[in-house]
Amino acid sequence: KAMISYYQRIREVAQKQVAMVAEYNRAWGLIRSNENFTAQELAYMEKVYSGILQASIQNIDQITLIIESFALQMSDAKRLQLINDAADKIDTTYDDLRRFNQQNMVLSLQRAKTAHEVAAVKRLYGLP
Repeated sequence: KAMISYYQRIREVAQKQVAMVAEYNRAWGLIRSNENFTAQELAYMEKVYSGILQASIQNIDQITLIIESFALQMSDAKRLQLINDAADKIDTTYDDLRRFNQQNMVLSLQRAKTAHEVAAVKRLYGLP
């Protein structure tokens, strides 16, 4: 029973990690080609993404260590608790990534709307 629990939770973690990388790749590709962000903002975003991915890797490393160390004296309950703790951290990291992506999208939309309105007003008044 414990092995089934390990397997299910680890499978969930692997799927979440794949989803996280896909989400990052999609968002970063869009952001890099977005004209609404400055070079400084892109550098900041790159640091945030790097930190999020690094945290995710650390949690995966923790799970890997737990899996590879079955020879260590540890109860199944303790081992599953450690796996669940790391998996919960990955869930939180994934949520952070999605929230950051959402904030960046909203900011870009706000800027695009503002830029469009400014251009319309300039056209209205014949300004360059």
